[in-house]
Amino acid sequence: MISTQDNLIVALPKGRVLEDCLPLIQTSRFKLVDDPKETRKILLDTAMPEVKVLVIRGWDVPTYVTSGAAHVGVVGKDILLEKSSEEFIELEDLNIGKCRISLAGKKEIIEGKKRLKVATKYPETAEKYLESLGIQAEIVYLHGSQEIAPLIGLSEAIVDLVDSGKTLKENGLEEIEIIRDISSRMIVNKAALKTKNELIKEIHSTLVDNF
Repeated sequence: MISTQDNLIVALPKGRVLEDCLPLIQTSRFKLVDDPKETRKILLDTAMPEVKVLVIRGWDVPTYVTSGAAHVGVVGKDILLEKSSEEFIELEDLNIGKCRISLAGKKEIIEGKKRLKVATKYPETAEKYLESLGIQAEIVYLHGSQEIAPLIGLSEAIVDLVDSGKTLKENGLEEIEIIRDISSRMIVNKAALKTKNELIKEIHSTLVDNF
């Protein structure tokens, strides 16, 4: 069993954000000993024995940092809007993993609606946004393939992450409104900020000063 008291654990999300972070980590004192592309390990060793890197799903990063199982995390703002906590602070906007959360569908179906059936994995964001427009949201929670929902009658619209918009177009949907721009943030467990301050400062410097 790994002791979180003796180690500092950094939680990074799988995928594009991890790929953006790796070159910076590999030039730091806590460069990875394990290659995340080659190993099936989830908790990776670094050149500093007291620093470990945890590679997990982005949606799980706030849970680990909230509980103190990880002390530092990198996670998209889209997830933080859904999973806020008083146990961690959002320390820095890293300006990576940039995209946007948007309302999408067919304009002619959505216009003039006072109640809208929306497929999304972002219920909090969708409800707050539609409420600001005076529209009551009926949420259909889907964790993937939201684009298909309006085409088969499961919803009238979707609220989802958009990068290029290509997937929307290929499925016959329009990006109707950008709800907010998204980027990845560095979050830190509040208790760890006091007990592991120097190491956290070094990790912060590695990620922030180089992006």
